[in-house]
Parts: sequence; C-alpha cells; structure tokens
Amino acid sequence: MTRTAILLFLSSCSTAIIHALIPDHWLPFVLMSRVERWSERRVAALTGLAGLLHVLVTMLAGGLTILVGSATVERLAARTGQSLEFLGGLLLVIFGLSYGFWRHRREARVHARDDRPTVDPSGHVHAHGHLLERWFHGALTAGALVLVIGISPCALLVPILFAASVEGSGALLASAVGFGLCTVGTMVGVTVFAVRGMRRIDLPFFARYGDLISGALVSAIGLLMMLHEA
Repeated sequence: MTRTAILLFLSSCSTAIIHALIPDHWLPFVLMSRVERWSERRVAALTGLAGLLHVLVTMLAGGLTILVGSATVERLAARTGQSLEFLGGLLLVIFGLSYGFWRHRREARVHARDDRPTVDPSGHVHAHGHLLERWFHGALTAGALVLVIGISPCALLVPILFAASVEGSGALLASAVGFGLCTVGTMVGVTVFAVRGMRRIDLPFFARYGDLISGALVSAIGLLMMLHEA
C-alpha cells in the first residue's frame, strides 16, 4: 500500500471510532435495555446489528458517490492540470471543515437547550443526533431502534472512500473494512461496558466535539494528500 492509502485507512478507522463514540450511536440501546430489561447478549446483538446497518448504508452512499462523481473529478483534473489525488485531498479538506463546523454548531444549539437522552415512563427514547429518530412518536421497539440508528450514513466516510478509490481497489477495500470493523466494534464495546457498569455514560465531550474532531481529522488527511502531490 502507498503512504496515501495508509493515511486513508487510518483516517477511516479513527473517524469510525470517534464517530461511534458519540452517544446517539449507542446510548439509546443502553437506556432501552434498562427499561425493557434486555439481556446483555441481546443488547449487544441489537447494537451490532444497528452498527452493521450503519456501515452498509454508508458503503452504499460511498459507492454511489464514486459512481456519480468519478467522471466529474476526472474532467476537473483534466481542466485544472491537477492530479486526481490532489483533487481528492482538496475534497477531504473542504468536506471535513464544512461538515465538522456545521455539526458542531448544530450540537451546540442542542446542548444549549439541554436536550439530553432520556427515557420517559412509556419507554420512548429521546436522544439528539440522528434526525430520523424524531419520526417515531410512540415508544420505540427493538427493530425500530435498530433502524433509526442504523439507517443514517456516516457522511464523513463518503469522501474518504472516494479518495481511496482514486488510490486503487486495495486502498478502497482497506478503508471500507477498517471503518466497518471499528464502527461495529466500538458501538458494541461501549454499549456492553455501559450496561455492565449499571450506570449511564454520556461521554459529553464526544457528544459535543466528536463531529468537529472527525471533520478536522479528515481535513488534515486531505491536506497531507495535497502536500504530497504538490
């Protein structure tokens, strides 16, 4: 693997871990497990299933982006005289900064309203983060919770996959597998730890700054790619 491919692989893994530590990826399972008295095995399986769905949806979004955007980037490279790797790095810089600051401002507004994850007497999980959760007005079932958490893709990985596709199929496969393993492993690990500890773990730092850190990391990788090609 090239140095750029290794950087993209490490970026996908670290982005997956930081992103998965954000409480809206696992805290609802911890809260629901206590309300519904789920076994540790069941809550781990449900969390893992949500993580797997999350990964698959993200891969689909990345694949569609590669199919749609490859020709456009190639034409842009021909017009500007820049390499595909340079443009891929520029994409990471722009997307990482934009996404990180946008999500950080959004989460800051949520925290200003003190909108923390809770479970009401009916068993309805309230957690900020995935907007799809607001579509469910009644008590969430196990299947609905898996769908809510899993169906929203990790937008930060999409440009990483696109940049990895420029490096070749090996870099693309490594980035995809690294993201998948780290996402599912982190979600299940933190959930099981929280359930075993019999206490709520909010990880407020990651709730507030996780997306900002991930965006900055993606931008930094993109900048390194640009400097390497320059």
